[in-house]
Amino acid sequence: MDLTQRVAYFLILILSIGLALWKGGAPERAGALVFVLMAAVQALVMHFFPSHFVRVDPDSLITDLIGFAGFGYLALEARRFWPLWATSLQVLSLSAHFARWADIGIHPMVYAVMRGAPTFGVAIAIFIGTVLHLQRLRRHGCDLSWQNWSRGAGR
Repeated sequence: MDLTQRVAYFLILILSIGLALWKGGAPERAGALVFVLMAAVQALVMHFFPSHFVRVDPDSLITDLIGFAGFGYLALEARRFWPLWATSLQVLSLSAHFARWADIGIHPMVYAVMRGAPTFGVAIAIFIGTVLHLQRLRRHGCDLSWQNWSRGAGR
């Protein structure tokens, strides 16, 4: 990843997480916190197990599992579409780990891109979700955040 790509990644990351925490609804803020948790866990684990892209990287595997669980929960509970995108992108990241584990013979750089690129898409999904939330607020004056599974559950 060259300098321009890194700068673009971190700008998108800061913009999407910052906007979600500042102006997002409860699902957007929760998604931003999942993303922050993923980054913190990855930094902590990477300190003990540096990534070489030759074997399954435990830091990325753990963070992708956290992202899958967090965004998957939001996809089930939130009245939003973007958590489905985020969860799907986390499945792509997890498939990279499976490919590396199964020793399919992918080049280390391909593994690095397969496990990292979907995370960029998650940041964009959170950003789009926050913008759509703000539009719904402006248009309707409110935007319900969570499913109400108790009503109509038996119907």
